[in-house]
Parts: sequence; C-alpha cells; structure tokens
Amino acid sequence: MNIRPALLLLALSLPLAGVSCKKVDFGAPAKLQTGQTVSGEITSSSPLNYNNGSHHRVYELSMQKDQAVALELTGALSGQLSVFDGRSLLARAIDAANGDGEESRRGTVGLAFRAPHDGNYLVAVSGESADAFGPFQLSTTRITPYEGKPLPVAGEITDWMLQDKQQYTLEVENAGLYKISMDSDVLDPKLALSGKDVEAEDDDGGENLNARIRTYLQPGKYTVSATAVNGNTGEFKLRIASDATDPALAVRDGTALVPGQAVRGVVDSRGRRSFTLELSKITGIQLDAISDDFDTVLSISGPGVRQEDDDGGAGTNSRLVLGLDPGRYTVTVASLGDRQGTFELEATLLDASDLRRMISEAAAEATAAAESATAEAEAE
Repeated sequence: MNIRPALLLLALSLPLAGVSCKKVDFGAPAKLQTGQTVSGEITSSSPLNYNNGSHHRVYELSMQKDQAVALELTGALSGQLSVFDGRSLLARAIDAANGDGEESRRGTVGLAFRAPHDGNYLVAVSGESADAFGPFQLSTTRITPYEGKPLPVAGEITDWMLQDKQQYTLEVENAGLYKISMDSDVLDPKLALSGKDVEAEDDDGGENLNARIRTYLQPGKYTVSATAVNGNTGEFKLRIASDATDPALAVRDGTALVPGQAVRGVVDSRGRRSFTLELSKITGIQLDAISDDFDTVLSISGPGVRQEDDDGGAGTNSRLVLGLDPGRYTVTVASLGDRQGTFELEATLLDASDLRRMISEAAAEATAAAESATAEAEAE
C-alpha cells in the first residue's frame, strides 16, 4: 500500500486512555482560540521531550462537547502535532517521510478531532526528532461534519474523517450505472458499498490513491462506507454521478453472445459477468474482453474446452483464439481484484486460414516464453 507523500496524517483519532505522557514536561501552555493562527518557533531552549530528545511548545484550547476542530501546522519546522485530554493522547499527526528510502518532504501537518466533553485540551507542537528546529504557524478551524442526510444522487459533499468508519445513505430511484468517488489530499481513501444484492469496495481505483466504485444499481437504499488507510483523519469529498445507461447493457448473467457482434456489459458485485455462446457448427472465433475500468480476465468453458486468458489482448485486455465444436459455451468476463466497471466483449468469426495462423502464432509465443524461462532457470 502506497501512502500519499504529501500531508501524511498518522492521526489516531480515538481515545487512547492508556497512553501516558509522564516523560513530557508540558510547561505553561499559551492560550489558543478556535479560528486563530499563532506563530512560534522550536529552539534548543524550548521545553524538552525526555522520551526522544525533541523540543516542544504547548497551547491550551477550550472546546465544548462534540465540537470538531481542524489543526494545521505549517512552516520550516519538520514537526508533529499531538492533542491531549489531560494526560491522555487523543490524536497525533507527524510530518511525512516519502518512503522507499527517499528524502523526507516537509509539508503541512494536519489533523481533525472531536472533543469528547467540555473542557480544556492541550495541543503540543513538537519537532519530529531531537535535531528538528525552526519557526512554525499553527492554525485552528472549527469544522462542521456532514449533517447526515442521504447523499445526493448527482453531486458531492465535503466531510471530515473523525473516526474509523463513517457511513452514509444513498437512495437510488432509477436503475443505471453509478460512480461513487472518495477524493482527498490528506487521506488514502477507501470506499465500500452495500445493499440490494451489491457488495463492493475499492481502495485505489480513482486517480492517485483515491477510491472509486463504478457499478450498476437497482432502485433501493444503499450504504456507503468511507474509511482511511491507517486510520488517518482530515478532509475528503464524496462524489456520486449517474452515467447514461445503454438499454442493451448486459446487467445479468446468461445474455446471448452472438458471433460477429460485440456486447457491452457491467460486472456484478463479485467482479464477474457470464454470457452464453451457442454454435451450430465448427467455428473459428476470437474473443476480446476490453475495459477502461479494470484489468480483464476472460474464460470459456463448454464441450471439451476450458481456457482462460488475462493479458492476451492490448494492455491489460484479454483475448482467446479458439476452434470450437458445435455446442453451448459459457463465456465469462471477470475483473482482476474484483474491481467494478463496464467492459466490451467482442466475438469475431475467423476463417480457417486465419484460425490456423493465429493458433500457430500463439503456440510460437508460448514456446518462446517457455524457452526463455528455461534459459533463465539454467543461468541461475
């Protein structure tokens, strides 16, 4: 799992009553108001964190029960934010390293949390290591989480991740293809959709690390669950869009596949869709499964035949070239990783010479691949 390099939030937004800060000398906290931005600096004379040798400054923030606040730390300091309820840690966010041995990028550190009761909370700005010093700006913003109404079927909402999982209701009136997206600059989003014979989820199906589910929905009520990888907190958007639906779109198993024609379909919640192919005579045929939404896997089973292909077509598309006896066959298109979306399945008739040529080419490629694998094994 890749973690977004800018604005990584390792905010543990849950009450960790057993986490103590006995080794941290807070000192006298300065007052901090919601909506205020303060400037400060971590120097060698700032109070010391005895657990790792870093230094800190502490602010006192007065909040009411269930009030939600976003904190943002910017500036030259490579630092971290911590929020304490008395001596118990409520949330923490640190400046992110890029990972994979790359140099750490300094950027905004942010977290969001909700007050469990009326009272004063301590907000600590610390260097992320013993040699982290520099000026900083600390901003506080009062936030209003989404009010909980059903999601708009065509539109978007903005909300804040304040707990492990947040659930929303989606009420669909018209059957069709729907795309649900979860986008964020500070989270690695993950989406799940359930209801009316649909169980689907996605992590990185959108751009960058964003999540996207694209599937066919019947009228009914569905639950959309939003989470963040590693329990991070922060702002995100949920977008719902309905695509124009082709009346001929295959949305159920068993649709007839006619040689010489193409059919457009959508996979079910398991990431699969099956078709029926009936042949009255010996037939040379090429099957292609093409999708912009997922990596296709194509299979066929029937009289004396059981074959499968993953990437035999262009890119991640699938292709099978076959000579088939008369009979009834089941052709299945599946998505690698159970991804959701639409595809096109095309059955192209081949004459005898084309069939012999394509089978010969496929055999030659298989032989070359086997010889290459053998040579590599012998070289080792």
